[in-house]
Amino acid sequence: MLEHMRSFVRWAGSKRLLLTQLRRYWPGGASRYVEPFCGSACLFFDIQPSCAILGDLNEELIWTYRVVRNNPGLFLESFRRIRFCRKNYYKLRSTHPSQMAEADRAARFLFLNRACFNGIYRTNLKGEFNVPYGPPKSGRILDEKWVTSASTALSRALLVRGDFETTLDHVQSGDFVYLDPPYCLKDRRMFSEYLPGSFSTSDLERLASRLRRLDERNAKFVITYADSPEARNLLRNWRPRRVRVRRHVAGFSHHRRYAYELIASNCSPRS
Repeated sequence: MLEHMRSFVRWAGSKRLLLTQLRRYWPGGASRYVEPFCGSACLFFDIQPSCAILGDLNEELIWTYRVVRNNPGLFLESFRRIRFCRKNYYKLRSTHPSQMAEADRAARFLFLNRACFNGIYRTNLKGEFNVPYGPPKSGRILDEKWVTSASTALSRALLVRGDFETTLDHVQSGDFVYLDPPYCLKDRRMFSEYLPGSFSTSDLERLASRLRRLDERNAKFVITYADSPEARNLLRNWRPRRVRVRRHVAGFSHHRRYAYELIASNCSPRS
């Protein structure tokens, strides 16, 4: 049995605290794993499928996964050269990634990701990353073993940069799909990934249509979403189950609180 692996990417809204529940839906075996909103891909790294498709709208994230997959040694060399401090954080944040070499661009992304406030990814309207400095309180920047292990796992994955439907176009009968879209609610403000063209409430009907198509195609899926009227309506046909989770995107740890989310699926979890 494989040892559970940790993602090397910090990600606000990560489902790391739900992994013990989510992995029960994974059928294992030769099933292909597909994740169209991959973010930190914590479930993918946890179960380490033999074949996978990971997609995300975030170009810098997918770029970094490709570099780590293809040349982890060069990536780590670039990352080690970065001086970890506030001044350098803002200097690199202001540098446009297109001006950098391949591995340096990926190292920049991970440095900003590891050193930014709460692992949030947010951009301005020009698509420029604008999250303030806020490194982990533990002071632990990166365990290089996470990167080398991730490279091995990613070697078995096709990486897709684009809208969630672009990734779902690859799904075939028998695939397992995990969906964790950004939470977009009409009645209250929620943290979401701020990118031009990011998932919004206007995309919920597209998502519902895709869930129906996955079901018709005989692909197994599990989806997580904030408990809300929108989510209950979206997931009503797939046995939504309410779970209590601790939020970890609030500004300070003593303000973090528990909230409810829904897990829905067209298959039953293992006992």
